[in-house]
Amino acid sequence: MTIKTKFGATRRNLAGIAAAAVLAFAASPALAEFPEDTIHIVVPWKAGGGTDRIGRAIASAFEEAAGVSVVVDNINGAGGVTGSLNVAKGKADGYTLLMNGSSDMTASMTFQPQLPISLDDFAFVGGFYNSPTWILSNAERGYTSLEDLLEKAKAEPGTVTVGTAGPAGAQMLMAAAIKGSSGADFRIVPFSGGADLKKALLGDQVDAGIIHAPVLLSEAQEGLITVIGTGEPLSNLTHEPLQGIATLEDIGIPIKIGITRGLFAPKDTPEVVLAKLREIAAEAAQSDGFKEFGESFGFRPVWVPGDEFEAQVRGELETFQKIKTDFID
Repeated sequence: MTIKTKFGATRRNLAGIAAAAVLAFAASPALAEFPEDTIHIVVPWKAGGGTDRIGRAIASAFEEAAGVSVVVDNINGAGGVTGSLNVAKGKADGYTLLMNGSSDMTASMTFQPQLPISLDDFAFVGGFYNSPTWILSNAERGYTSLEDLLEKAKAEPGTVTVGTAGPAGAQMLMAAAIKGSSGADFRIVPFSGGADLKKALLGDQVDAGIIHAPVLLSEAQEGLITVIGTGEPLSNLTHEPLQGIATLEDIGIPIKIGITRGLFAPKDTPEVVLAKLREIAAEAAQSDGFKEFGESFGFRPVWVPGDEFEAQVRGELETFQKIKTDFID
């Protein structure tokens, strides 16, 4: 016989609820002990680059905070998509994570909307290293600000060249937004990557170049390169003389562009595991060891909790999609 309680539940329902509670209780100790095994952090880029160096630094701090071994796996290919897909489609147990830059992911999704991957395939652990995308020029060119360059581009249409670290990334979007918003007529020259753009800037082959900071920071400190603008404030830059460089917003271009490196897990990762990952990541990001890395690499680390990091990345994707629609398509 089935008997209803005053709350509308039945004995059968109550029995089911009780059984589920027992199962949850039985499963929780194992999850609560997470992690117990080696954690793999996938960096979807070649070893030796900026994202890889940041990834290895956070992996070291993460290992200390987690109390288990942490291994960095470089799974390169398709502009970061291969490694990202490897994690998104992998086992959602917290032992395989993705470390990538926000704008690397969102730019790929903007230029290639047909990709078999989206932000919905991930749970957001948190962000720990933010650096703006900045505009550099060889000191021999004589530019002291982005406004100088834009004035020349307006006075001499088509003669000014601005290089980007890739044909379909955040840097290309930033160049298109600057050109479209300012009305300045300059030529955008996409290079095959950051290494080639660095050579072009040091060789004085372009008027300016757009790349993620802190690339060429040491050359800027030496006076060989001039930082003429930035997509976001440089307040966390460890070299104080450059902290006050005008942002795009400061000169009337209503756009913010930078890159936040962060950790992602597969979307179905259990909440209790995700909570533990966020706790460990927060400790790692704020550790003395990672702070020391930041001081030497160029920017002081940050900690952006998972929910805030997700909102930031999704907002970035919307911004990029709008820039592409307004100024490229």
